[in-house]
Amino acid sequence: MASPPPPYESVIQDSGEHHFFSAGPLGASSQDNSLPASSQVPIPTNTTTGSFTTGTVSPPRTSMPADYEILVTDPVKQGEGVGAFVAYKVRTRSTAPSFTGTPTRPPSEVTRRFRDFSWLQQKLQERNKGIIVPALPEKSAVQKFQMSTEFIEQRRRALQVFLNKVASHPVLRDAKELTTFLAASDEEWTLEMARWQAESSATKTPTGAVSGALQWFKSLQHSAQNMVSGRSDDVLEDAEYIKVRDYITSLEGHLVEAHRQAGRLVRKEAELAGALAEFGNAAEQLGKYDDGPVRAAFDVLCARAGQISVASRQRADVMAATFEAPLKEFSRTIRCVQVAVADRATALGAYVQAKGDLDGKKVKLAKLRGTPGLKDEKIVEAEREVSDADTKVRNAKMAYDTIVSRMTEELNRFQKERAAEMGSLLKEFALTQAQYAADNARAWGALLQDIQQQQAQQPGQAVAAGAAPVGTTLQATS
Repeated sequence: MASPPPPYESVIQDSGEHHFFSAGPLGASSQDNSLPASSQVPIPTNTTTGSFTTGTVSPPRTSMPADYEILVTDPVKQGEGVGAFVAYKVRTRSTAPSFTGTPTRPPSEVTRRFRDFSWLQQKLQERNKGIIVPALPEKSAVQKFQMSTEFIEQRRRALQVFLNKVASHPVLRDAKELTTFLAASDEEWTLEMARWQAESSATKTPTGAVSGALQWFKSLQHSAQNMVSGRSDDVLEDAEYIKVRDYITSLEGHLVEAHRQAGRLVRKEAELAGALAEFGNAAEQLGKYDDGPVRAAFDVLCARAGQISVASRQRADVMAATFEAPLKEFSRTIRCVQVAVADRATALGAYVQAKGDLDGKKVKLAKLRGTPGLKDEKIVEAEREVSDADTKVRNAKMAYDTIVSRMTEELNRFQKERAAEMGSLLKEFALTQAQYAADNARAWGALLQDIQQQQAQQPGQAVAAGAAPVGTTLQATS
């Protein structure tokens, strides 16, 4: 296994095709040179209705897989208070063999709520130990109670990212659970949810609780023995895997901090938008105490500040969707990697524990065989226990080896995808910020020209308030 890449290894480079401060009307070419042409991808233009028409916008962090088109649309709040939930339309078109849809048929459309997405993630994790199952957005009791429009939209986008990541995964894309989620009718889905709830309830019965308690006690006993003896299951692990595991642990903290600081950038941009709007209003009020060119100049300043404020507020929204949200998604993904890491550790612990049980039963059998006059029944029973323990060891070793094999491929894939996605994210952020800086420079430059024109006029020819060609040179872009 290759050594893990250093955090944020991608180098931001610009091919020189982006001439941010070129002459011309403000915003005239901002869409063309804010991102490389290759990064503009066709996506559904109407996320409310979920139509599959084509448009061109800045791409999401996870584009749709080649043979899947999945949209999460039309969020509708149902109920009130703590019992309220949001239902979403999930529209799917697919040519994948595991899916029933075809290009000539209308897209599949089902209604799902957040609990249903949780079902899909849980089933995929249970049946694909060692696979990095994509992350769901976090639950928030406070946000759920408030159900703000912003919260619902953020969750809708995150759920759409989740589904498309699952459909892009080389293993999970063929899972029957995905097909069930995307295509099951209301009746079929109701039955599936009933089975799931029955399974969940079964684990809470006295028998299930006792079984879980016994397993927990054995695991605790195994950990205590390791602590007393100074041993660790890590001695059985691959050294390169230990490095990757430690790297992932440290990476999570860096990503969390990066997301926190990205949130600060978004808030600062929104605060700047508000400050500019208030400054413009103050300038307008100040200009009322003067006449002629001075008052006209203040009016122009007010109009320009208002327009730049609108552009700043739009920038804050864009940054939240294309920079802050993807960083949040990266930190969620790291936690999903840690779930796979925990599965591997659990499997290794189960194997070591089973092997210890087998050794203990072999010692017991040897003692029984060396005891004179002992009944054969006890020896036969001990032999059966050794055989059962040996079977458990083989099964535990097979489960562990399966996880190891899966994780070798998964971690390699994760590192490559993370480096590529992070590099793309940072490059787009740098290009977009350069474009925004150029737009601001041209906007304030246009204001300077307007003021100079006002000063050059005679007092009797002063431009009336609002008559300056304010909107002709400023085209704020988002």
